Amino acid sequence: MFNRLDYLKIFCAAAQQRTFRDAALKLNVSPQVVTRCIKELESELGEILFVRSTRNIKITTFGEQFFEKAKSALTVLDDVFHNTPHENLPVKITAPPSYAKQFLIPVLAKISREYPEIQFDLRLTNQIADVVEDKIDIGIRAGRPITDNRFVARQVCKVNHVVVGTPELIARVGKPTCIEDLQHLPVTTMFDNNRNQPWEWFFKENQSFRPEAPVLISDDADAELEAVLSGIGFGQISVSVAAAYIQRGVLVPVLTEFELLDEWDVYIYRPQSGPVPSRVRIIFDALVQHFQDPDFFPVRIPETAV
Repeated sequence: MFNRLDYLKIFCAAAQQRTFRDAALKLNVSPQVVTRCIKELESELGEILFVRSTRNIKITTFGEQFFEKAKSALTVLDDVFHNTPHENLPVKITAPPSYAKQFLIPVLAKISREYPEIQFDLRLTNQIADVVEDKIDIGIRAGRPITDNRFVARQVCKVNHVVVGTPELIARVGKPTCIEDLQHLPVTTMFDNNRNQPWEWFFKENQSFRPEAPVLISDDADAELEAVLSGIGFGQISVSVAAAYIQRGVLVPVLTEFELLDEWDVYIYRPQSGPVPSRVRIIFDALVQHFQDPDFFPVRIPETAV
């Protein structure tokens, strides 16, 4: 049983040949297949398409009219498959805002120089994006393991957080020597929109600290970082983000003896169903490579600061 696309392809091939056998050779099928298809098509249309003889076939007037329409339909269909500009579609990427400036943009800039045809669509949020529902191509996330089988997830590293403050802040209010000291010092904290509550600060040996009266609370990691850099208060910041400032002496790590190592997993992930477009594969592989490099994405406090 043939579908209508089969009818059109076989009919158009036959219309351009002298015999059904020639059409069969062109299509790499048997002559019987061509003959049966044309008979079924004529039966469906209620018209004769070819006058047959023992030596050749001759298309009818109706067949000529049908051929023009069939040829146009196949041209449109071929255009749909081969000329849809899928390679010009932007790659939609979701990531925490705190990773964008220091890590994500430099990788994308490098890719853009090598592949100028690739376009990027960044969706920066601290909330967990639904990659499938939001039509996200690639996601970057730090936190709990990604176990959803709809995703292909690569764990690239483990990171932790460090309590930091500016030298000026430490000179003004003092340096905490234990976790309890934080209750009496100005601190900042993040607001977790996924759980609708402020983040706790976690330390080793299951110790934690929940700021009761933070001088600043924000749901934007960049805003909290800027607040800490301005000397408003101490903050528990991702080592990856804080490392460059610690290296330059702009921020000073404190309470390092209580630091919880390998606190969070960092994942690069994408939907797993179907083929992976080359533009997505290029970006995915580049992000995995860079985020696995501790010189690019630090996972420990710089040794000079410890």
